[in-house]
Amino acid sequence: MEIAISRRNRNRLIASHAREDIEREVSQVLCPHRMEVPHRGPLNAELYGVALHQAMLLELHYGSETHIDAGDIGNHYLFRTTLSGQCALESGGERVSLRAGSLSVSSPARMSRIVTDRECRNLLLRIDRQALEVKLAEMLNDSVKQPLVFDLAFDNAHTGTTVFLSTLRYLCNLCDQFDEPAQERIFGRDLTQWLMTVLLSQLPHSYSATLARASSSPLPVHVRRARDYIDAHLDEPLRMDALARAAGVSTRTLQNGFSQFLNTSPGGYIRERRLEAVHRALQTQSERSVTDIFIEHGVHSFGHFAKAYARRFGCLPSATAKRMVRN
Repeated sequence: MEIAISRRNRNRLIASHAREDIEREVSQVLCPHRMEVPHRGPLNAELYGVALHQAMLLELHYGSETHIDAGDIGNHYLFRTTLSGQCALESGGERVSLRAGSLSVSSPARMSRIVTDRECRNLLLRIDRQALEVKLAEMLNDSVKQPLVFDLAFDNAHTGTTVFLSTLRYLCNLCDQFDEPAQERIFGRDLTQWLMTVLLSQLPHSYSATLARASSSPLPVHVRRARDYIDAHLDEPLRMDALARAAGVSTRTLQNGFSQFLNTSPGGYIRERRLEAVHRALQTQSERSVTDIFIEHGVHSFGHFAKAYARRFGCLPSATAKRMVRN
C-alpha cells in the first residue's frame, strides 16, 4: 500500500536489536506488553512515530515473527491497519486474521494478544481514552456511562475502512511535507478533534446506534442554551431558576427538555460535566491539590462528589492525582 510515515522521522529502534530493548522502547509509546520471539538472533525492527495532541501515529515492523501479550491497554484505543504481511489478533473473546488493507481496533478493558509474521508492518493510531470519551459525550449531548468498545475488525468493503485509510494517508502525506519540529506545530488539538469525529462517526462501536439517534434529533433551542450556559459556568453555583432564565423558558419546561432530549435532569447534566472536567484536570494538572481543583470547578460538597467520582471512574479523585504524579 502507498501509505507510510515519512522517513523524515527517525527510526526509534535503529540502535535496538535485542528483544528486551525493543520491548521496552515499544512499551513506552504504545502500552506495556510482553513480547516473545520464537527465533533467536538480533532483530532489525523499525518504529516511526508522530506526536499528535492526545494521540500518536506510529508505524511498527519487527522484522521477525513475534508473539505479543498486550494485556489491557488501559488508557488508549489503538486503531490499526496492516500495511504488509499478516497478523492474528485476539481480544474480548474474538480472534481475527489480518492482512494488507485490514483494519482493526483494540479497545481498553479488553485483553489483547497479537501474533505477527516476519513481513508484518502495521500503521497505528493511538488515541487517548479520556479524550475520545469526552468527544463522544459532546456528540451525544450526554455522558458516557458504559465503556466505548469498537468492533474488533472491519473488512475492506466497509465504508469506514475506506474513510479511515484515506485519513491515515492524509496524515502520512502531511508528515512528508514537514520535519519533526514543524510537525509539533501542525498536528494540534483541532486536528485530533477532527480525527476523533471521523472515528466515532464512521467506525462501528457500542454507541453507534445511540449516536445516530442523537445526530438525527437536534436539540431544541432552550435545551441547547441551558447546556451551553452550564458548560460556560461550571465554576459557579448553578441554580435551576438561573438556568431557566438563561434558556428563556420555565423551570418545568427546562426539566422536561433535558429529560426528553438528554435523558437526564439539569442537575444530573451539571454533575456529569463537573465529573468529566475534574477528571481531566486531575490528569493534566498533577502539581495542584485535589481541593483546589474541586473549588475551581464549582464543587463544594467534597464527600458526595468524591463518591460520585469513584462510581464514575472506579477510584477516588486522590488516587487519580497520585497515579498521575507517579507517571
